[in-house]
Amino acid sequence: MNYNFYKTVLAFSTLVFMLSCSEDDLTGHSTKKIASPTLNVELSFTNEQTLIEREEEYGFTVSISEPQIVNVIVYLNQVGGTATNGEDFTIPDSVTIPIGSTSVSGVIAIHEDDLVEDTETAVIKIVTDLESNVNGSSSETATFNIQNYTEGDLLIDMTWTSPTDFTDNLGNPVADEAIADLVLYVTDPNIPSSITYLTIDQEVGFESLNFVETFPDGDFNLSVGFFSAANFSGITADLDISLTFNQAGIINDYVITVPAALNTANADCQNTVLAKLTKSGSNFSIEQLGVPNNLGIPEDGTFAGMYSVTTTSAGEFGPSFTGNVTVVDEGNGVRSFMGDWIGFGSVRKWEFAFNPACGTVTFLDGQSTGLGCSGTTIILASSTNAGVIDPTDDSSFSVTYTENTMSACGGVPTNVTIMFTKL
Repeated sequence: MNYNFYKTVLAFSTLVFMLSCSEDDLTGHSTKKIASPTLNVELSFTNEQTLIEREEEYGFTVSISEPQIVNVIVYLNQVGGTATNGEDFTIPDSVTIPIGSTSVSGVIAIHEDDLVEDTETAVIKIVTDLESNVNGSSSETATFNIQNYTEGDLLIDMTWTSPTDFTDNLGNPVADEAIADLVLYVTDPNIPSSITYLTIDQEVGFESLNFVETFPDGDFNLSVGFFSAANFSGITADLDISLTFNQAGIINDYVITVPAALNTANADCQNTVLAKLTKSGSNFSIEQLGVPNNLGIPEDGTFAGMYSVTTTSAGEFGPSFTGNVTVVDEGNGVRSFMGDWIGFGSVRKWEFAFNPACGTVTFLDGQSTGLGCSGTTIILASSTNAGVIDPTDDSSFSVTYTENTMSACGGVPTNVTIMFTKL
């Protein structure tokens, strides 16, 4: 009897052991832990924004270095400024990265009201160091300068769009304001061939200008030029540019649009007058223009005839052209002259052209001197230093070219400027 009992107990113990081993195999030997990742904040805008008070949203994304088995709560806080959260702007108290996720996006919203106020500021910190279960964090602090316009002021907003759509390396659409960064100028209409401005807004993205009532009366040009333009592997884009005007109780969202006002191919030189603004006290009138901010291409037959040529900034080979030459109008803005470069007795035709989009004159690229060293020909080419001309005055002008672009005789390519003075 005792022997049978022992066998029963032994069999039961063996069954329990087998069940225990089976359950342990299912769970494995790992233990889930709450890791301590790092946080990083990415803004969709630059850290400091100056804007005219209006409904506007600014996005941000908080990323975590590895997914977690618990929610990670990220906090926001106003750390400075005179603006009021919930009235002038709204921020969430926190945003949450859910279990298993690695990022969350949020929005800072700026609000518009009907109150006449001084400029208000809001300094907002994203990631406040109150976050739990994180090892390290990279916070961002964004400052918003919120301007108001009063009854006599004129608010001008400039935006732009491109008929050509672009994507980044990941295939994501590129926003219009990222295709180019433009600058809005208030210029003197009596000086059409240069940008002489009263005020300027150079912030990244779309532009806002408060033309205040205390500005002097008179006529002004509203001009636009490039601050920079993105490079999309040589593909350029026209930019349709719009100005929206608002004056409290008088002008409500009056819009003018100039199609193809600028092209990114001319980002190094192009600018355009979008509109003429006339101010008298608190009264404004607006006339759409959409013309180049220069006097255009010279008329046929101008910048032609006998000129004396002198080198005003010599390259590595000494004075390039000297003496008198005859400048010939080749048509389409191109001019030419016969000249002997550095006096080697090799007289050749040299060409330069006027750029109507920029109001500049440029030596044509890749012109051979017929001379060389060690079998390599010396080439003269266009320079990034284009000459600025007044198309109504052909008494003198200068042209800059790049000498020795192939480094045929050693040294480095050098800019040379030659001056033409009419005889």
